[in-house]
Amino acid sequence: MKRLVWTNLVLGVWLMMSPFVLRFLYPGTFRITWVDFIFGFFIAAISLARLFSHTEEEILITDWMVTALGVLTLINPILYNYYGVTLATLNNLVIGGAVCLFAAYLDWRDSDRPT
Repeated sequence: MKRLVWTNLVLGVWLMMSPFVLRFLYPGTFRITWVDFIFGFFIAAISLARLFSHTEEEILITDWMVTALGVLTLINPILYNYYGVTLATLNNLVIGGAVCLFAAYLDWRDSDRPT
């Protein structure tokens, strides 16, 4: 299970870096993908906090927060109306979908544990 948390942490770091990387390919993308930096930071930070969580409540809360951020990342192109920029939209769909899927799976596994 720790691998999925580490995977979400790495995906969050990539999401933080992606506006700067995509800026080289499409010069105007930083203006529309700046919120990816913020979402990536919070995904990475909360995933890191999840690694050091000890109580079940902390684990469940961090899983839900990362799931919510994954959903926001997934619908970000629609919210900010940049689905015409294919690479940025694809980045958000893949990263947001993966983060959401991994965090939801972790939440499901953790809530299934006997107390």
